[in-house]
Amino acid sequence: MRKVTEMIRIRPSAALLLFLLLPSWVLSQTFNATVSRNPVAVNEQFQLSFTLNAAGSAFRPPSLSEFMVLSGPNQSTSMQFINGAMSQSITFSYILQPKKEGTFKIDAASIESGGKIVLSNTISISVTAAGKGSASNRQQGQDDKTNISNNNIFIRVSVDKTNVYRGEGIVATYKLYTNVQVVNYSINKVPAFNGFWSQDIELPNQLRLYNEVYNGVNYQVGEIKKVVLYPQQSGQLVLDPMEGECIARIQVKRNRSNNPFDIFNDPFFNDPFFGSGGIRDVKFAVKSDPLRINVKELPSPAPASFKGTVGKFKIEGTFDKTDIKTNDAVSFRMKLTGKGNIKLADAPDFEVSQDIEKYDPKISDNISIGAGGASGTRTFEYLLIPRHQGSYDIGPVEFSYFDLDKKAYVTLKTPSYKLNVERGKDAGAAVSAGPKSDFRVIGRDIRFIKTAPPEFSDGFNGFYGSPLFWSLSVLPFAAFGFLAVYRRKHLALSADVAGTKSRKATRMARKRLDTASKLLSAGNRDGFYDETGKALWSYISDRFKVPVSSLSREYAMEVIKRHQVSESLLNELMSTIDHCEFARFARMEGQKSPEQVLNDTIKLITKIEDEIKA
Repeated sequence: MRKVTEMIRIRPSAALLLFLLLPSWVLSQTFNATVSRNPVAVNEQFQLSFTLNAAGSAFRPPSLSEFMVLSGPNQSTSMQFINGAMSQSITFSYILQPKKEGTFKIDAASIESGGKIVLSNTISISVTAAGKGSASNRQQGQDDKTNISNNNIFIRVSVDKTNVYRGEGIVATYKLYTNVQVVNYSINKVPAFNGFWSQDIELPNQLRLYNEVYNGVNYQVGEIKKVVLYPQQSGQLVLDPMEGECIARIQVKRNRSNNPFDIFNDPFFNDPFFGSGGIRDVKFAVKSDPLRINVKELPSPAPASFKGTVGKFKIEGTFDKTDIKTNDAVSFRMKLTGKGNIKLADAPDFEVSQDIEKYDPKISDNISIGAGGASGTRTFEYLLIPRHQGSYDIGPVEFSYFDLDKKAYVTLKTPSYKLNVERGKDAGAAVSAGPKSDFRVIGRDIRFIKTAPPEFSDGFNGFYGSPLFWSLSVLPFAAFGFLAVYRRKHLALSADVAGTKSRKATRMARKRLDTASKLLSAGNRDGFYDETGKALWSYISDRFKVPVSSLSREYAMEVIKRHQVSESLLNELMSTIDHCEFARFARMEGQKSPEQVLNDTIKLITKIEDEIKA
């Protein structure tokens, strides 16, 4: 009785184990229907196969009344042992020939496997008109000798969507399909993608093949190009064909002769082992079909801050500091993060006071391109330089985009920022207004013009007509001419903003180095290196007229070399910049002291100025 009870207790656990194992076995069953060619001509034969990757019984085929059944069902079974595990499959095949032209559907077949009925997929067969012998084959791009056609090798483009908005991303994949052995391929013409902005998705250098059933035919498929497309205009846009060539290795047909001595026409001797040339490499041209994309215009009206960005985004604005002095530079960064046509996003517009110089933004990207499109971060960095003291409001800055999920525009706003500017050392004299007696320039008084009539005294009698008289008479005209020339030159220099900055570059650099020295005296080591690095970069930007938006290491070196600065000084300049950058984040034992860095930086700027002026 005890043993019986134990057996009863064990059975539920065994049943549970069987229940847990059974679904994975059942779910792994596949029953696929495939054909050897599609489309097919009326006078051509093709093979229809139903394959189950497990044991099965009670096979029930679909109705094949639209075709002549020349053979079948022919049953074949295969078994494999891999690492001690057995797998098996069973195939039912037919040889069919169409009776008439048209498009015909082969319904699903059924088979019993694992205690349940499994259904195959359905297939749609396109039947074309019968040709006259080999002429029909040639119309389909088929070779008489090799029996290879566009049904054996072709390029096909597929997209994840064909109905999109302007600016919405589309992933297009160009695939090579083949059911013969391809030993090599080349692409002769890549689509131009007219009307689209495109970005390639990186694929492996080696073509990777996998199985895919297309139009009921089993092919080996490899992805040869994958690209993200962003339509830049609305309407019907066309993806042009991709063209290429493939080298296919196939068995060449031999023409049988009535000569009884022509025994070597037997297919047995076509084997390459006997050197009769039965295997041949054939060059075959392939071309994809054009594909139409319907592009819808974005709804109207759009917000004033919308510049064509489509997707889903968020924005963040930050100042590196908000309390500064006149003529000091401050960095304002706006970071756009999200998914969509982010690589095409333009910098947001915002107004600042006339007392603040705003430079064009420097744009940096951290964007990845994948099967889902483009996503990541685009950063816009603005350089602002206040010229007068005061308190200034910046923002809020608006950025609008079209949200594909909501099918509507979304406007994002940064907070409003307060910029506090104190008077710096080199700031212009501040004028205070009030009563006449109170008009003063801070630091020195103004002496007002006297309004009383002047008192004249007689000069000596010999003054009229003397050289001094004529000299003094000509002097006003000469002074007027001098002032006119000087004013014209002054206006020209004032208009040349870059030239003005270049002439003041050394003075501005020394001012920053004075600030760096004070930071060092106050024990602010990181601030010292930060200010010294900014002094050198500002010097390069102002002295060599390099826009802040283009201020990269490579471009700066290229521009400085044009001014005949020696290689040694150029290397020393870049080395000092690197030292300041590294020293902010790590202690550099055994390196130069901050005081030495400051002295060397001053000497370095002096040496560069001497070489330029030499």
